[in-house]
Amino acid sequence: MYNLIIIFVFLTVVFSINGMLRGFSKGEYYRERLKAVLEYDDPRDARKPVSIREILNSLVKSLSSLFAARSFTAQVQSRLVAAGIPLKGEEYITISLGLIILVPLFTYLISANFWLAVIMFILTLILPGIYINIKKARRLQTFEAQLADSVVMMANALRGGFGFQQAMETVVKEMPPPIATEFDWCLREMNLGFSQEEALLHLGERVKSEDLDMVISGIIIQKQVGGNLAQILDNIGDTMRDRARIKKQVRALTAQGKLSGLIIGLLPVALLAIMLVLNPEHVYFLFKDQRGLVMLGAAVVMEIIGAFFINRIIDIEF
Repeated sequence: MYNLIIIFVFLTVVFSINGMLRGFSKGEYYRERLKAVLEYDDPRDARKPVSIREILNSLVKSLSSLFAARSFTAQVQSRLVAAGIPLKGEEYITISLGLIILVPLFTYLISANFWLAVIMFILTLILPGIYINIKKARRLQTFEAQLADSVVMMANALRGGFGFQQAMETVVKEMPPPIATEFDWCLREMNLGFSQEEALLHLGERVKSEDLDMVISGIIIQKQVGGNLAQILDNIGDTMRDRARIKKQVRALTAQGKLSGLIIGLLPVALLAIMLVLNPEHVYFLFKDQRGLVMLGAAVVMEIIGAFFINRIIDIEF
């Protein structure tokens, strides 16, 4: 009964704050008026049952409006775009906060284990960021793997008499995402009035690829001083293939070191978390005794030093 009261009070506070903010904001009023003017409400739609998914989507949208005008939302949005995740920045922040609050709460209510709830809180706090970084790295790797072939395709199209934008359209039509998506975005910016240099620089800011920066620099320099753009793109494509071959060799040579560092770094943390869940009394002395706190502090410092040295050894710059 006490747990149900906690949940009820929490939901009441959340919805009350959201309702007050929406009530004092005139933006929601104007949006509702504009929606009433632009859309025709079919009376038959009112009789359709509302699904749980629609309710959740409506709840996320209403709560995400609280973060729409924040400065950090734009930074989150740029990371989501680079990772290829189809979410708005405010929606991602709302979902992450919901997971951070609800997952540990329900974990504690179900298991009545405080340390398990703490572990779930830490996981929900760091896993969304790790997921974005993984998606971003995979998308960047796929983009760079497609870039060399796309550059050769553009060079062949230029030799065939096409213009630069037509050559980019060839890549959009022939290549799969993510390079087709990014080039299509770049072409849309050109069609909206941006110059080629501005659209290409925006493309480089979104993707953040060294190989793409090399291509963009070659194109901009050719626009300024002249030259055979097809030949320049061929030379850049050959350079990117050599760099890709070297990168693959480096990844193969450093894979064992990365895996060893990951296992060695996570093993003590995972063991401590498992002991806190299965037998908390067995490790409580580390938190209650001063010597235990010193040991934990020394372990954390050594973990950080070991991770730093392993990262320096396996991080090879090109």
